[in-house]
Amino acid sequence: MKDLLLGVLISVGTTLLIGGVLLLDRRARAQRTAKLLAAAAERGWECTPIKEGRMSGYQIEGRTQGIAWSLESTLTTSPAASGSGATSHQSRHTRWQSPGAALSDGLILIGPRTTAGPIPDTQALGGLAAMVVQKAMELMLGEDAAHFPGLREVSLGSGELRERFMVWAQDERAARRLLTFAVERALTDWPSKISLVVKMNPRGLQIDLQNAQLLDPAALEQLVNLGVGLVQAWQA
Repeated sequence: MKDLLLGVLISVGTTLLIGGVLLLDRRARAQRTAKLLAAAAERGWECTPIKEGRMSGYQIEGRTQGIAWSLESTLTTSPAASGSGATSHQSRHTRWQSPGAALSDGLILIGPRTTAGPIPDTQALGGLAAMVVQKAMELMLGEDAAHFPGLREVSLGSGELRERFMVWAQDERAARRLLTFAVERALTDWPSKISLVVKMNPRGLQIDLQNAQLLDPAALEQLVNLGVGLVQAWQA
């Protein structure tokens, strides 16, 4: 009987402890978000908090040095499957975008360097292998998969840049135009712990941060400055 009672007390205590930790975490996150939105408003940016079901975060629209842009940073919590014993899953995402820099056709990608080899040529593969590669690219690139043919890695920039990032494009001249010295510096100064992907297509330019929700005003400003720098490089 005593063992049963002890087990119940431990279970209740653990539940209360976890609940308290989660409550404190939500409060701390809300305070950080409020501080960030206040800092953004001081810069004249239009800030809108997001709270939709299990998704929370903020949206900002701003203009920096004459360049219009928007940013959305969210945290989404997915409940664990019933009876699985697993904890809930949290996914974070941040996207900065601007129509101020766009390709007339094609695609430029800048992302973290990986150990993967070059993108296979679907025409050379043929058959089922080509279909598999094409499907994988559709999942990765979404609506930009139509620009996949001819996309190749181009060797541009300093050794430090190439050590951290890969640049993909159909037109090397377009990629070279984007990668000015100032852009290279901004990319190499970017924190390596936050995965960053730059994409420019006919709709504009966007920067995606994988598994990251920005709650630090300094980090937010660094992202905005990087995006604005990319647009300025293309417009020059």
